[in-house]
Amino acid sequence: MFVVLVGHSGLGKGRAVNPAVALLRQSGVSNILSDKLTIQYILEKLSDRGQAAAQLHFNAASGQPNTVSYTLDSSCFISAPELEDLLTASDAMPSLKELWECKDGPFEYGTRGKGLVSIVKPAPTLLGGCTPSQIAMLFPNKAVGGGFVRRCNFVYESERARQIPWPTHRNGNDPMAASLVADLKHISQTCKGEFKFDALAYKLFEDYYMQAKGDEFTDEATSSYETSKPYHVLKLAMALSLSRYDDLEISFIDMMRATQMVNKCCDDLKRVFRAVGDNDMAVTLDRLIRYIETRSKVTYVTRADIMRDMWKDIGSTQNLDTLLATLETGRVIGTIPRAGLTTYVMVKRKP
Repeated sequence: MFVVLVGHSGLGKGRAVNPAVALLRQSGVSNILSDKLTIQYILEKLSDRGQAAAQLHFNAASGQPNTVSYTLDSSCFISAPELEDLLTASDAMPSLKELWECKDGPFEYGTRGKGLVSIVKPAPTLLGGCTPSQIAMLFPNKAVGGGFVRRCNFVYESERARQIPWPTHRNGNDPMAASLVADLKHISQTCKGEFKFDALAYKLFEDYYMQAKGDEFTDEATSSYETSKPYHVLKLAMALSLSRYDDLEISFIDMMRATQMVNKCCDDLKRVFRAVGDNDMAVTLDRLIRYIETRSKVTYVTRADIMRDMWKDIGSTQNLDTLLATLETGRVIGTIPRAGLTTYVMVKRKP
């Protein structure tokens, strides 16, 4: 699975990613790779040659004969709290979207200095984070309809779920962390094989699959993601099942929760990618929408407020007139007269 947490700076993306990665690292059950690595290095580490070299080194370090006898495991967990570092350091998107497919055949990648690299049954997981403004930079309009975006679950939040000024400090003997680490080890060592469905989950997925169709007239990110929703649901349902039981059976509850979570990601894509477009003012429009969306919850928003706080982005009152008229025509925002002033609010969409 590829999961990207999207929120403005300081919202807590790192505080969500880092504890999870720390537990995974402590359990020792996953090959954890950093976003500071290039895609070429990641590919070589996952290749049969890279794994053989690692095994050979391990045998030498343990004093055992330098023989190579191992099972290929081309899975990895890419920790990318700053997704920008991974995607801009190298041309990572084409390779990542191919690795996501987890095909049976080998993934082959040629390098000028080291020749052909072959990865057998790759199975990568990506957990990343970025800000809404970085979305426009990382995914230009021509890339939104591409394969990488539809393979990612973009989890969007505009506010912190909790405000905790004095977080509880957990020491190294925390029983909760120890239990989670033990559970990760148990899953890794004992849960193997093919998943099955209970009867209700089977029917629910069948109906969901038949309804998942892209709409060419909606925004490109949503239309592209719609076609991949069933596969995201299956992967998420497997994770939810494993988090509770060892029987490798996807229940109706697992399937229902997975569909709800994936549908929410799909609904939020319009907000994630609204700064991406061919219009030169797309980024400014997005900032204006977020300004009205946030400020109108706590106070009135007037033209003077907008111009005072966003004059560097908007530039002139004529530009502001055009932007506000565009959003009003599209029923994105509405106006309410208060004390002789026109104030702006978001228009609530009907479910």
